[in-house]
Amino acid sequence: MVFVIISILLFSFNNVLWKKNLQNINLFFLISYRAFFTSFIAVCMLIIYFDFSLLDFNSFLKITFGSLLGVIGLFSMLFVIKKTSLQWLGIYNLLGVVVTTIYLVIFEKVNISTSLNGIIIIISGYLLFIFFNKETNFKLSLKYHLLLFCMVLSFSFSTIIHWRNLNNAISPFFILANQELLVFLVSSLFLFFYHRNKILKSNYKSNFKNVLVMSIVIFFAILFSFLGVKKTDPLLTTVLFLASPLTTILFSFLFFKEKIILKNSIAIIIITIGAFVLHYKL
Repeated sequence: MVFVIISILLFSFNNVLWKKNLQNINLFFLISYRAFFTSFIAVCMLIIYFDFSLLDFNSFLKITFGSLLGVIGLFSMLFVIKKTSLQWLGIYNLLGVVVTTIYLVIFEKVNISTSLNGIIIIISGYLLFIFFNKETNFKLSLKYHLLLFCMVLSFSFSTIIHWRNLNNAISPFFILANQELLVFLVSSLFLFFYHRNKILKSNYKSNFKNVLVMSIVIFFAILFSFLGVKKTDPLLTTVLFLASPLTTILFSFLFFKEKIILKNSIAIIIITIGAFVLHYKL
């Protein structure tokens, strides 16, 4: 579980870096540029440490399918994130917990009874966070609901597939490289066909340091998330990641001096208690 918590903190720090860099950088340019570095780092690690003779074609297909679902989830989220209130995003993230729970209990026979108290506490804190930050009369069209539903299913089953891959002794470095190469390919295609006239060569040079820092942070965030999934299960990982919006707020306070309202502080404390209970039970 420690791996998951480290991953959440790194993803939250990465969210703060996203917020800072998107003020001056095109979204798809940033994704493509960042994915190039994470892919490069992961491929270098593979060349040094990975024995490719251990990988068969069926395993490669399973890994690629899981990575593709992750990419679909990412871009589904990006297409609606500007139109989606925190309330809707929060509700659909909870739906992801439900989907993951149903699958693991029915098909994988995972026993969640020992973790139930911690899960309930974390979800309670998350529901309070959604309620405190709700936007009234904010409606979404059917198109955006479908995209959010696609996001939830894609992320949930991507995590489950990678969990199975990791338990079959597949290296997390290979899964990371596979996924990031797909992200790089898809984002580069979007960049080329829709934004190439807005991107200059100077953008690559001027944003090199910022993007490199992001790439290193996200590399370790993804790596620790895979290690966490392998050591626990997709349900606990998904539940713990509900804390991500709150830890992002905490990092925004630390690095951007943004105010934390008392209500959010209460939610942060409740989720922290839930995480402690989970850790104690494992």
